This record gives sequence, structure tokens and C-alpha cells, in this order.
Amino acid sequence: MALAATMKVLGLVLGNFLDKPVSCKARSYGEVVQIAMGRTARVLSEICIIVNNAGVLIVYLIIMGDVMSSSVRHIGVFDKWLGHVFWDHRKLLVLVVMVVFLAPLCVLDRIDSLSMTSAASVALTVVFVVVCFAVAFIKLIEGKIEAPRMSPDFTFPD
Repeated sequence: MALAATMKVLGLVLGNFLDKPVSCKARSYGEVVQIAMGRTARVLSEICIIVNNAGVLIVYLIIMGDVMSSSVRHIGVFDKWLGHVFWDHRKLLVLVVMVVFLAPLCVLDRIDSLSMTSAASVALTVVFVVVCFAVAFIKLIEGKIEAPRMSPDFTFPD
């Protein structure tokens, strides 16, 4: 019954491909790709995953460095908390985060040990969104901020 429902929803090609992990008892995405398409496809898929993850990591590090350190356009979190000192430089902050927080994660034998950390990060993200929404809503009600308005000279592109 489950196989028929899978094929009905996903179609023959995608349903067959996505049913592989169940039928071959694969423990990782790489194993599924290897069973379905061979060892070369597995290596290629793992290289693509590594490149994608490295790109996402770089983007997060850039955003974090911009938020935590000051620039000409804005005051960073460390500048507000501790004043403008030597550690308020973007490159130094990114280096410290990589060495103190990310490097220890690279020495783990199994990624399964991060399951609770991952769940906590999702929960904290939800809490962050709720708190931001609540603060913005309260400030909007109190009249301390205005609702965004469209500029009078704004025109939609053709």
C-alpha cells in the first residue's frame, strides 16, 4: 500500500528513486546514490554537498561578522556592548568563531551526536522569531515605530 501511494504521489521515476532508501536499508544519502547510480555518482553528489555546505557556511560567517562588528554604516553588537576596541574587527571575529565554535565540530566521529544541538537551534530560531515579532508589534502599538510606507516617487519596474 505504501509503495503504491508513493508512486501515485511522486510518479514512477521519482517514487522509485525515493523508495530506494527503504528497500536497500541505506543509512546515508551517499549510499542511496551509490546503489541507484553507481560509485561515481556518489562521489559527485558528496562533492556537490560539500561545496554547497561550504558556501552556506561562508554566507553565515559573513552575516555574523557584519552584525557583530562595526562598520562605517552601522554600530555592531560588540561595539554597543563593549565599546570600540581591537576585537571589534570583522576578520578577527570570524576567525575566533571558526576556531572556538566550528573547529570542535569538525573532530566529531559521528554527526548523530549533534542531534540535540540541532533541535535546540531550531527551537531557538522559533523563539527568536516570536520575540522579534512581539517587540515589533508592541512598539508599533505604542507608536514608537511607524508602519513602512511606500515612497511617493516609487514606480514598479516594467
